[in-house]
Amino acid sequence: MTDITLSAATRQSVTLLQRSADLRAETTRRLGTGLRVGRAGDGPSSFFQAQGLRSRVQDLLAAKDDIGQAASAVESSLAGLDAIENLSQQLKGLALAARGGTAEQRQAAAAQFDDLRGQISALAEDAGYNGTNLIAADPGDLDVSLNETGASGLTIQGRAADSHTLGIGTAADDYDSFATDTDIAAAVAGIDAAIAGVRSRAAGLGSSVATLQVRDDFTRDLTNTLDAGAAKLVQADLGEEGAKLLSTQVREQLGAESLRIAAQSQSLIANLL
Repeated sequence: MTDITLSAATRQSVTLLQRSADLRAETTRRLGTGLRVGRAGDGPSSFFQAQGLRSRVQDLLAAKDDIGQAASAVESSLAGLDAIENLSQQLKGLALAARGGTAEQRQAAAAQFDDLRGQISALAEDAGYNGTNLIAADPGDLDVSLNETGASGLTIQGRAADSHTLGIGTAADDYDSFATDTDIAAAVAGIDAAIAGVRSRAAGLGSSVATLQVRDDFTRDLTNTLDAGAAKLVQADLGEEGAKLLSTQVREQLGAESLRIAAQSQSLIANLL
């Protein structure tokens, strides 16, 4: 077999075309994926740094979900407290309306009072969220992890808001079925104290919701920052890559022309010989 002998100029042109083809393929991949570093071989340091940042983002998003669920649980209790305050105001209205009434009217008001009082305890029991109730007669506490490692957390303590704990007595047993205005005044005083207790509980839970919202916003902003940092490590500059592709195409055209000229020159020399 006769060996094919290439001139130095031809070899140089072929090498230039091969390099241009490799560069074009790499630039096309970057333009297609939008990534400058898509695998460890493209840049180990940048690849693994970006991978670490994205892993942390996933962990933070899980913590953010927990924070959101905790906020929902607290908001559920706050809604319950708001409804309990409304019922307490209705109890107060019933008691005040009984003043000056006949014995029969007072007894009727007392019966309505006790029925409505029972609704307060029932409502407190219904204010739970996802297995957590912060205002039931036997309330639970809520432990919230605020970051991806669990090193930062918040414990929200439950406080019972049933009618007994709030100090709202029964009209039949504690206020003598509103037999006298003195009994009614005692009931009203108890309800006023209960309303103050409800508002105190709501203020405490409201502060917890505010804290959770701050942490939720912070976690969202932090994950956005980490995502942007990871992108800077691996994403390609599409404008730069587009310019490279155009430059590569020009180089390939020049290389092909150079190869054609080199081949013609070699052929002419061969003919002369």
